[in-house]
Amino acid sequence: MGLQAVSWNPAAVPAADRVDAWREAISASHLPWALQPGESGGPAPAESLTDYRLGDLTLVDCRCGPCAGHRGRAEHARTDSDSVGVLFVRAGEELVEVDDERLVVRPGSALVWRSSESVRFVVPGPLHKWTLLLPAARVPALARPGARLLGGGGVRLLTALLGTTLESAGSLEGGLDAPVADAAVDLLTAALQREAVPGDASTWARVTAYVRTHLRDPELSPAAMAAAGFVSLRSLYAVFAARDETPSRYVRRLRLTAARRELERAGTRVTVAEVAHGCGFRDQATFGRAFRAEYGCTPDEVRRGLRTVT
Repeated sequence: MGLQAVSWNPAAVPAADRVDAWREAISASHLPWALQPGESGGPAPAESLTDYRLGDLTLVDCRCGPCAGHRGRAEHARTDSDSVGVLFVRAGEELVEVDDERLVVRPGSALVWRSSESVRFVVPGPLHKWTLLLPAARVPALARPGARLLGGGGVRLLTALLGTTLESAGSLEGGLDAPVADAAVDLLTAALQREAVPGDASTWARVTAYVRTHLRDPELSPAAMAAAGFVSLRSLYAVFAARDETPSRYVRRLRLTAARRELERAGTRVTVAEVAHGCGFRDQATFGRAFRAEYGCTPDEVRRGLRTVT
């Protein structure tokens, strides 16, 4: 006995009605949303949508093109249950904003959000995603508000479970849907509890490895670091606070260390401006002030060998 499934395909809908049909299909499967296609007057952005029922959970497999949407007061009034949504991007990316959190969801991470919160999203290009919807009462670990990005082993196991479930949806034996749903909830709960630990070592390792790789990029930001670590911006600051550090201070210190070593190594063969830009500083003046505050001398003094920094 397979999973109960409802499929929608724009090819079965007259072209003039596809955008409205797409809006209805998304809201019926993903909770009510106010939606806009990416191109005004263009074709409906959805390529396909299949809605599976797994016990008291819903799993939606969706392929779509550029679009945007939000859940606000009007959509909350049309929602008759408090649910948790978990977004898994399989290909492409989706930009999501919940309150002051701005998150980019890419393959390898999962975004968790609640139906009671105001949410906005933008899909900039072709996207394949899964959305898991479950009653909020089943996930007490999601008591605090805000969206969050999850990564790590728990998310990988949950993704593998959902993938196997979709592959066998047509032949799943009767009675297995509830145990599979329970396993999905357990894995999600474990991932949420692990993410709540501020000093998570794996998050620290992912973020610091990303920083070292992108240290010379002047666009390196806390938001990019959070995305690389599969955590929310709030969680990123918690990880650094557990080490009496901030993301910006950590990046600045690594850049200053790299700049000092380059000045000592190359000496007068390089200019201060070259070293500043090569180590990710936007301008020489900012670099000079930060260097003097850190080492008590100017970059040029180190470059010319007049001062030794220990």
